[in-house]
This record gives sequence, C-alpha cells and structure tokens, in this order.
Amino acid sequence: MVGAVFPVAVLVVLAAAAKVPTQFGVLLLLGAVGSVLVFAGLRDPVVAVLLLLVTTFLRVALPSILPVDPFVLAYLGVVGAWAIWIARGINRAPRLGAIECAMVLYVTWNVMSMFSSHQYGSVIPLSGAELSVPRFVLTGTIIPFTVFLVGRYTFDRASAVRLLLWTILSLGAYSAAMCILQFHGPTALVWPRYIVESPSWEGRAVGIFDQPVVNGVVLTLGFIVALLLAATRSEPRWSRILAIAIAVACAYGVYLTHTRVVWLAFTVVVLIGATFAKGFRTGFVMTGAVMTAAVAIKWSTFTSSDRSAGGVGSPDELQDRLNTAETAIWAVQEKPLAGWGIGRFTAMNTYHHQRWAPDVPWIRGFGIASHFNELGIAAELGLIGLVLWLAVLLLLASGLFHAFRVLPADGLCGRRLALVAMMAFVVLVIAGLTVDLRFFDFPNAVVMLLVGIVIGWAERAPADQMTPDPPRRATDSVPAQERA
Repeated sequence: MVGAVFPVAVLVVLAAAAKVPTQFGVLLLLGAVGSVLVFAGLRDPVVAVLLLLVTTFLRVALPSILPVDPFVLAYLGVVGAWAIWIARGINRAPRLGAIECAMVLYVTWNVMSMFSSHQYGSVIPLSGAELSVPRFVLTGTIIPFTVFLVGRYTFDRASAVRLLLWTILSLGAYSAAMCILQFHGPTALVWPRYIVESPSWEGRAVGIFDQPVVNGVVLTLGFIVALLLAATRSEPRWSRILAIAIAVACAYGVYLTHTRVVWLAFTVVVLIGATFAKGFRTGFVMTGAVMTAAVAIKWSTFTSSDRSAGGVGSPDELQDRLNTAETAIWAVQEKPLAGWGIGRFTAMNTYHHQRWAPDVPWIRGFGIASHFNELGIAAELGLIGLVLWLAVLLLLASGLFHAFRVLPADGLCGRRLALVAMMAFVVLVIAGLTVDLRFFDFPNAVVMLLVGIVIGWAERAPADQMTPDPPRRATDSVPAQERA
C-alpha cells in the first residue's frame, strides 16, 4: 500500500508546486497531501526517510511558501518517527559503537564552531549574502548521520530496501529525462524552468539541483541501482526492462553533464562493477566497452578544451581548484587546530586568497567556496575537525568491507547491495575532490542511508540468516533470498 501511495503523493506535490496559480491553492493542496504523508511517515520511519529524500531532491525547485523549508519539516518527521519506532519495541534503542561515537564527536565539533566567535562572519563578501550556518550543519552533517542511523536499524525488511531502491531509481530517471530534454527537447517539458532558461552552468546538464556535479552523482547512483534491479530475478520482467532503459538514460545523462569529476567517478564505478559485480556485471562491462570505443574514436575531441564537445583539457576550473586548495593549505597553517570557523571559507578566501603557482592566474578561484571537501573542512574546522571527519569515513569504509565479506552472495539485501553501497560511497568521495559536499544534502543523505542499511544487514545476518519477506505472488519461483 505504501509503495502505491508514495509516488502518487509525490506527483501531487509536484503538480501543486508547478501548476497551482496562487500560494493559497498550493497551501491547500500541500496541506491535504502533507497531512496524509505525515500520518504515514510517523507510522513507519521507512516512509519518513523516503519523504525526507524526496523533499531534499526537490529543495531547490519548490517555491518558498512556508516559514521553514519542507525538508526541515521532513527531517523532524524522521526524528519523530524513529522515536515512536523505538518506543513501540523492546530492545530497539540503537547500540552506539565506534561509528556513532565518531559521528557524535564530529557533530559536536561543528556545533562548537558554530557558536564560537571568529574573525569573519559567515557571509559572501563579494555579494553580501549570508550563509546560514545552522542550515549548513544540518544539511552537511546532521541529516546524513541521522539517516545513516535510521537506515541501519529500521530498514530491516527486504521490501523496505526495494522501495528505497526504486525511489532512487525514479529520481535518477527524472534527472536523466531532464538532462536529455535540456539538450534535445522539447524543452517545454523541462521542469524546473531554470534548467533551460537560466542554468548556473551553461552547456551542462545541471538537473533539478542546478549543479552539474550533484546532478552527475545522482545519475551515477541511478545507473548503479538500475543495473542491480535489472539483474534481480524477483523483479517482474517489465520492471527489469524498465531498469535497463533507465540505466542507459542515466549513463547518457552523465555524459551530458560535461563535468570531469563526474566522468571520473562514473568510470571508476564501471571498473569496480566490471570487476566485482558478480551476478550483475554485464551492464558494467558493456558500458565500459562503449566508453572505451567512444573515447578512442574521438580522442582529439576528448583531449581538447571544448567542454561542450566532451573535451577535458580546459584549464580554468582546474586553476580554480588549485588556488582554493592553496588558500586552504595556508588557512590550516595559520589556524591549525580549530580553523577559521564553520561557514567562513568564502570570507577567508576573499580576504586571504592565495595563488597555487606563478603560472596560475591569481583571480582564479577568488572569493568562492572550497572546491575540495576535506581541505574545506580542515580550513574551517582545523585539523581536529578533519581528523574526526576522516575517522567517520574510515569507519564507514571498514563497515562496508565487513558487510561485503559476511553478507550472502545471493539476495537483494546481500553482497550485491553491499557493493552498490560501496560504489555509492566511492562516488561521493571522488565528487568531494572538486566540491564541498556539505552544501549538497540529497547525495549525502542517499549515500549515508545506503551505507547504514548495508552495515545494519551485516550486523543482523548471523542472527536472522537474512530472513526475507514473503513473496508478492504465489506463482513466484525464485530463490528464497531473492523474494521481496
């Protein structure tokens, strides 16, 4: 029932936001739909988390008609649903281990920096715009860590995991459709309109996020999940064919981003899948072959500086990142322990901008946010903050490798899901080499949720032997661990 109501509710919200002419009408529709969703979410933390993912996905596109952003309300719903879930059961309280302790320490250090006094304010000096530090901490740290915990303990049914995977696939399919329509039309079908009317990156597939890197991460996740579902025998034939079509669309959407770090992350994913994706590596191998042939045929174009044609030789963005990296290194040397304060990188990069080398123009990267996730953390939170963040990453990576070893080879929630989470984790880390991930709530939340789910299944595997949900149809004749 939830699986049918959920996508319908999302479509209603989209229609309300895009088509209803008055704010009053939008409020009426959203109020009615929201009441149903709140009730469903509080009854099941799985639904609450999926609602949070959808609201973060739509955050940039939806009009601001409420005193607070919908994703904030959705996050409070996740917290409330999880609290109710814990109160209803015996021994449901989460057992805090090394991962949770590292997360708590990192969040605490963020909060301490937020309330401390610093040399500069959390503003963009060139425009005068202010950065909301509480929101920055919420989207970049608290929400991802929360959904990790909720996913680890509440996504304990194969049906819940399947619903999540199809949600990710649906959002990836929408992103791919908008990419293709942006370049090949009809553009009248593109929503939101800023994708075609005023994109922040001209000539690139920016998607609903108006940001090619984030859009590329979502498309890559959609591609990975599509290949997993296409190879899952418990899925109906029509849905497996649909998943294959979405995988092709997502792969083409990745190309249309014309963004090098996205291409790099996608290439790494294809290599990992072709090497380790036992049971669903065919799609990765075929994709790798097509990519290799395309690059070989158009090698001169690929190595050119024409980004719109697929070239990777443009130096401007690289110089931006080199100068911001040098500025971050200088910042750490000046204030090594506690940093310049969370949300202060842009201001510091305006008043203390550094140049990587004499042959790199000084103006490149001037007054912009960090374009290297870990260096941005080090500059703002000091080496203490960086060590805590790296501890979280290392513990998560260790948990994923453990899950890949102990989970069974077969089944939707077995080793294949662990590999999907590992690839998603790698994509996020690679994307962080060129952007500050703390600004991007949706990809952070999705990846942390997948990681939490996989680690949770690995913890429960010895106890319940991966007990699946009952099959959806009496005629299903698939292995027990493949059933939903």
